[in-house]
Amino acid sequence: MSIRWEDHAACHGTMLELWFGPDDYEEPVDQTRWRRRRATEFCASCPVRTDCLAAELVRPLSEQHGIRGGLTPRARERLLARWRDSQLVPEYGPPDDINLVRKLLTESEQLPAARY
Repeated sequence: MSIRWEDHAACHGTMLELWFGPDDYEEPVDQTRWRRRRATEFCASCPVRTDCLAAELVRPLSEQHGIRGGLTPRARERLLARWRDSQLVPEYGPPDDINLVRKLLTESEQLPAARY
């Protein structure tokens, strides 16, 4: 049995609603802000934050949801746009090389601060 990075995540075992919001009602703005802030607090100290964010960034934008690696979908989109402007990743679609994304997160950019 191999150990997955997800097993070491600070969020492992938490309720999914914290990361993705409720499914059954429209969340009030103040509750959304609180939830996102709380989720990013987990991410800030997570030992596998880079792996989590890299795994999300190689997915199509239409499949990205919730807080991952301390960033909202909009913040992840801005990060990818910066990389595209610098021609570090393909102009269209998600990056296809997770190792490149990890390298960009850890070496080139430094992991962005958690944002909500």
